Amino acid sequence: MLIPGRDAENGYRHYTEQDAWRLQTIASLRDIGLSLDQIGQLLEKLDQGNAADIHHYLEIQRSATASKWVELKHVIVTVDELISRLEAKQRLDLDDLFRLAASLNQIRRSSSWQDKWNFDLLADGYDQSAALYAAGPLISMQEYENTLEFIVQWVAPLDGEQGLDIGTGTGNLAGKLMEKGAAMYAIDQSKEMLSRCRRKLPGLKAKLGNALSVPFFDKQFHFVVSAFTFHHLDEAQQMLALEEMNRVLAPNGRICIAGLMFDHNQTHHKRVQPAALSGKHPSDRSKLLEWFRGRQFITVQHQLNEWVHVVYAVRKN
Repeated sequence: MLIPGRDAENGYRHYTEQDAWRLQTIASLRDIGLSLDQIGQLLEKLDQGNAADIHHYLEIQRSATASKWVELKHVIVTVDELISRLEAKQRLDLDDLFRLAASLNQIRRSSSWQDKWNFDLLADGYDQSAALYAAGPLISMQEYENTLEFIVQWVAPLDGEQGLDIGTGTGNLAGKLMEKGAAMYAIDQSKEMLSRCRRKLPGLKAKLGNALSVPFFDKQFHFVVSAFTFHHLDEAQQMLALEEMNRVLAPNGRICIAGLMFDHNQTHHKRVQPAALSGKHPSDRSKLLEWFRGRQFITVQHQLNEWVHVVYAVRKN
């Protein structure tokens, strides 16, 4: 990674001030946990002067580190549970160990998400057909806009409150909340979506990431929102995403989720699912509400059409 010049007479290597700076850069990148291979790739991008590629590469490293951090937190919780059971019983039952290990393995499997829709390719035309990309033909453009306005009205951000938009896309929802005075952060897994989002909303703090390992610290946000993202997760992943939302939510914070849902107490979910749901996983609204109420949230919900619902929850403490 260092290519010093050589003295013409004796062949000794000659290091310049630029070489010293590069060495310091390598040492600093090592200190923050990057491997030599990763550092080599990053330095190559630095040499090419491509700021966009450098930014994305660092975002990938940040997102990967956050995912490991979230997984380690689950490991700590699992070990603490084993310690508690051992202290209570003065023995460790193998059934307890196997059950907790299976739970942790399920979390690890669920925390890997793949983009089956290739949102990078959709980014350029997303805003022209946002409703279609968000929920297919199950929602009109007017219903799409109404859904975002519904979230804004229910969240009702106070000036300066910090909010997080999960699966922000090109920032349509985040932008509406910023207009109300919220200090918005956002995550999305698509590089191209984030690129358009940052151009539209330079004041938005947008990061690479996904709902299963939110790359922010605990209790950081006054509210968390997500529109038309949950139905791209399967049921187990949706539950993990809720845990992540709750983790980054401040005391007395609010969560608002909108997307394709059904209520198992109604009859339409028993019908053959339309082709428009192919590859998507509508949420069981009743299970979402049960999850929130089991964690001391007050909830309300609204149905905009047969498939599109909004769930709003306020934590009591």
